[in-house]
Amino acid sequence: MFKNLIVYRLSNDWQPNLEKLEDALENERFVPCGATEALSAGWVPPRGEPGARLLEEIGDHWLLSLRMEKRVLPGSVVREKVDEMVERVELETGRRPGKKQQRDMKDQATLELLPRAFTLQSHLKVWISPKQGFLMVDAGSIGKADELITLLVKADSSINLHLLQSAESPAACMSAWLMDGVPPADFIIDRDCELKAADEMKAAVRYARHNLDTDEVKAHLTSGKMPTRLAMTWKERVSFTLTDTMQIKGIKFLDIVFDGRDKPAKDEAFDVDAALATGELSQLIPDMIEGLGGELDFIGQSAKIAAEHAPGGAAAKPAATDAKDAKASQTASPSKDEDLATEAAPWD
Repeated sequence: MFKNLIVYRLSNDWQPNLEKLEDALENERFVPCGATEALSAGWVPPRGEPGARLLEEIGDHWLLSLRMEKRVLPGSVVREKVDEMVERVELETGRRPGKKQQRDMKDQATLELLPRAFTLQSHLKVWISPKQGFLMVDAGSIGKADELITLLVKADSSINLHLLQSAESPAACMSAWLMDGVPPADFIIDRDCELKAADEMKAAVRYARHNLDTDEVKAHLTSGKMPTRLAMTWKERVSFTLTDTMQIKGIKFLDIVFDGRDKPAKDEAFDVDAALATGELSQLIPDMIEGLGGELDFIGQSAKIAAEHAPGGAAAKPAATDAKDAKASQTASPSKDEDLATEAAPWD
């Protein structure tokens, strides 16, 4: 069901409304590329069946699918067409076209060739967990996921979200786990890892199917290399690779997850697969966040920073407190002149 997951946090003020979101997606339903269009993107039924719903609800989870289609036009074909156009102009005018004219020719050649270019399609899956406040995209990179988020927000502008970040750096946490050999509860470290230096050389060491509890690995960490990928397993049920940008890659459900389960009928396969994947991963993700020190509170951090830098805020309080204390001191302790006057008074 899912190969990779990039996790976003939905804002607290977002009100889940399945019918409203489905109507919004309908307005952005996928339409194939036109004759002169290089790219087209839109929403399709996640079941993959024509006429099915654009938003599927499985238990407490919502599933969507974005289809992208692009026309593939090899650069060599475009260059060959431009060369023909340049040669024709030279024969007709006796001079070679300038750079600007050749750029215009390239645009013209692309426009003429696009209708004959073949198309490639790809899909990105979306999983929304309204109760947990998570939105997850099955994408290989954050850039691809952000493109999808842009299209989703275009369909429904009420969706407000941000990329989920942990309180502690994933790279620092992975480094600590490798150094002391103690991963978070319910997780074990597997045998694949990538360590990379932070300097200009970006020297990298990759381990595949290799014991990671070795002095060699610890020496690399001590020298300054940081983990960018680390293979792990959760509760002996799901294996995956965690990255330094908190992406979950290479998700694989282990045999224990399928024990005692009969193979579903063809018309039930989607529902069964979706229920299994969301059921397991909706528990794994909070455990992973907890293992990384919890979730970074963007709203709380922003409010704290704003308070510290606001006029009369926290930064101004110490000065005000000092002034108040000084005034209280003056009130509680009379001045030297007052002491002398008191001592000289004859009625005392």
